[in-house]
Order: sequence, then C-alpha cells, then structure tokens
Amino acid sequence: MIDLELDGADWRRRDDFYDAVFAILGASKWHGRNFNALRDSIGAGQINNIEPPYRFVITGRARMTPEAQSIVADFCDLIRELKQEGHSVDVVCD
Repeated sequence: MIDLELDGADWRRRDDFYDAVFAILGASKWHGRNFNALRDSIGAGQINNIEPPYRFVITGRARMTPEAQSIVADFCDLIRELKQEGHSVDVVCD
C-alpha cells in the first residue's frame, strides 16, 4: 500500500481540499467536486491515474480553517466507509 501524503496546513476552502486530492490522484478535469463522485472514482476505480491500494495521510488539520477541517473530517469518514466495504484504501487524519 502506498501513502498519498497531503499537507493541508494551508487549506482554507473546500476547493483547496479538492485541488489537492485530485492532483494526488491524477483525477480528470471533469471529475465531480463532491463525495458521490469521489466514492465512485475511488471505489469503482478506472477513473483516476492512481488506483488502490493506497492510504491517504492528511496532516496539518490544526492549521486549517473550520471549513477545511469539516470537509477533511467528512472525507476521512468516507474513506473509512470504503475500507469497511472491502476496498483497498485507508486514511490517517492527524
């Protein structure tokens, strides 16, 4: 399993989160900026350039704005759900 490291210390808005996640996954420009689209692309695969198995390692939460902290918390929950469903993904949120 490879680690996909994301330093979110400078994230201020939802778009900062999506920009970073899409960049590290190699997502297409047409990828939707919502959790349904992320669930599909991570869970079903064959959409992003990076395919599981991988683990997101998100750092810098203490320095994020409340808006960024909220989306990161929800994203961590999503990845944990995908893992429980049997997908080869994991997440570490500091």
